[in-house]
Amino acid sequence: MWVLGLESSCDDCSAAVVEETANGPMLRSMAKQSQDHLHGPYGGVVPELAAREHLIQIRNVIQEALDKAAIPLAKLDRIAVTQGPGLVGSLLTLFSASKALAWREHLPWVPVHHLLGHLGAARFAAPDLPFPALALLVSGGHTHLYRASDWSHLELIQKTRDDAAGEAFDKTARMLSLGYPGGPVVDTLAKKATRSAGSFSPPKFRDGKASWSFSGLKTAMKLRIAAEPGLDQAGPEDERVQALCRSLNETVASWLLKPIPDIARAAGAKSLIISGGVACNSEVRAQAKLMADRIGLRLAIPEPRFCTDNGAMIASAGALLVPPEDPWAINADADLKFA
Repeated sequence: MWVLGLESSCDDCSAAVVEETANGPMLRSMAKQSQDHLHGPYGGVVPELAAREHLIQIRNVIQEALDKAAIPLAKLDRIAVTQGPGLVGSLLTLFSASKALAWREHLPWVPVHHLLGHLGAARFAAPDLPFPALALLVSGGHTHLYRASDWSHLELIQKTRDDAAGEAFDKTARMLSLGYPGGPVVDTLAKKATRSAGSFSPPKFRDGKASWSFSGLKTAMKLRIAAEPGLDQAGPEDERVQALCRSLNETVASWLLKPIPDIARAAGAKSLIISGGVACNSEVRAQAKLMADRIGLRLAIPEPRFCTDNGAMIASAGALLVPPEDPWAINADADLKFA
């Protein structure tokens, strides 16, 4: 089966051709256009600008993916596209285009939940992963932990009570004048650091339940930066900046992984999947490997190009779904929930 996967839930416009084989998905091509240069001056994604840029990028991105795979559109077996959640204007661009292509070429069409796409990203490296598995899907918009009974079914266990983990990286980079997006630059500087700036106090919840919260971490980082005059403009080569980045890396990784062992035992999990943009973080990947080895979980973290939003992950997930009977009645949904 040959699948064209399309993703435009936020500010990345991506198309990929994936061949579903007996041994799992095989990437045949992927094209991606970033909008970092467009949103960088604002320190975050501007929804209207993102949607307009997707309209400009759609044709070239799809054609590039088809050309790289050396397959004409008519020879595909299906088209898969992100339905939501995300920015509604961004979603509608490729969602509408994919429907038009599927209708013109008489191709099966499959809408895909964005987080199911992040789960499917792990299939490229671990198609034989044993289930049930815990799926930690973490990015700038999501910090959710699911129990996955297979590659197509997720049951929510817990999620952040306020901000997503990725926001801590973006806001810290902004406060230190390091640019946007914050995750990659913070991780790079953290690896250069010769020391840590010290730990941050973890959040405590009145109900005593395991959970996540990252709004307080952003506030604590703001106070530390304000306590040292000029630190916000010191630049990436300053040792204090690098030390703060290292502390942030270590803190986010340890907070994310702390509840996993107990939840894994309670859920009878055999594997742990970590996906989403924050799964690119070197400290998260290193700490996750140590923890998974210690408690006997099979670990699956996609390679970085599959962690951030991309068409390949949508194709991987879409290959396993049943096309709807009436696709034309389905619409994009910015707040899409799992059925």
